[in-house]
Amino acid sequence: MDNNSWLLLQEQESGHRLPQDLAERDPFGARDCGWVEQMRPFIRQFCPEGGLLLDPFCGFGTTLMAAHLEGRHGIGVELEPARAGIAQERMSRAGAARQRVQAGDIVKAAAQLPPVDLVLTNIPYFGCRWPEEGEAQLYNLATYAAFLEQIYLVFKALKPVVREGGYVIVMAENLRIGQHFVPMAWDVARILSERYDLVDERILLYERPRQPVPVLQVQSNRAHEYALIARKQPRAIDLQASLSCLRALAADFPDVVVYGSYARWLHGEALERLPSDVDLLVPDDIELLKKLVCWFEAQGFQIARWGAPLASHAVPLAAHAAHYFRAHRLCASGELCVIDVCFEDAQISYPAALSQSTALGGIKVMLSARGGHS
Repeated sequence: MDNNSWLLLQEQESGHRLPQDLAERDPFGARDCGWVEQMRPFIRQFCPEGGLLLDPFCGFGTTLMAAHLEGRHGIGVELEPARAGIAQERMSRAGAARQRVQAGDIVKAAAQLPPVDLVLTNIPYFGCRWPEEGEAQLYNLATYAAFLEQIYLVFKALKPVVREGGYVIVMAENLRIGQHFVPMAWDVARILSERYDLVDERILLYERPRQPVPVLQVQSNRAHEYALIARKQPRAIDLQASLSCLRALAADFPDVVVYGSYARWLHGEALERLPSDVDLLVPDDIELLKKLVCWFEAQGFQIARWGAPLASHAVPLAAHAAHYFRAHRLCASGELCVIDVCFEDAQISYPAALSQSTALGGIKVMLSARGGHS
């Protein structure tokens, strides 16, 4: 698998499947139970020996079974208590003493979890509405926007749990619901890239006939899906290209203030880690923000708020729900510039930052506040 962008899954080993009597305890016959063979190569490659992995959508414990077979410790969190009970029974029968299952909401549970080396999961699929399980389940959400918002909150909550350098690997598939194509895998990738460094992908291929489930709206035989591979690590922005951009910006907007780690780098401080973005502090002024967005767009930047695209005409609405926007530009040469434009900082106000700033090469720089976004 290390050298291929695809993984062919041909059959399940009978000894690793969910036991039939446990499957029958599930109201739906555990028909959405994953394959142990799907998870094992990822655990082997991305979770170190003796490491700890987490499945935030544990289901019937398939990922934990794979962790057991690969000799890793695992934690699974499952919202549905009955399903968590099945997963725990599955671990007990397998003698998987290093695997732990807990019932609960992963967003609420995240703060109590220990640091993990790998988050590995199958994403719940939008459109698989099983109302008997309640509206708290992600696949029971009524709208795609609500579904994506909850996915965003999950991976935001998990970021502090993942060790520096650790991986987040999510299995996801694009869907067709009714007559509509839903790019769920690509949208999940976009959400991941907002909080983590999206580093690779694998395509998983299944040799099996089409198996439609008539009671579901989702039309897919799941004959292929994507493994989206992200890592918790700083992104390598181009420091000099960012400096050139800041000089051009300061010529048009002389009162923006650079702060945070990039400001300290500009000042010549020795940093443990080079900046992964540039933090700007600007006045909380709608008209100015619209002009800034237009300026960045003209320079070839993509603008986003919490990972969602943002255009200049949407700034007045977006400003009420966020305190910053992100400008991102990747050039064909590989140069990357990431600039976070903040107009409401919890540590320092813009007027205070402006009064404390000094000029470095025509750019206003403030060194006292840390700044930055996780």
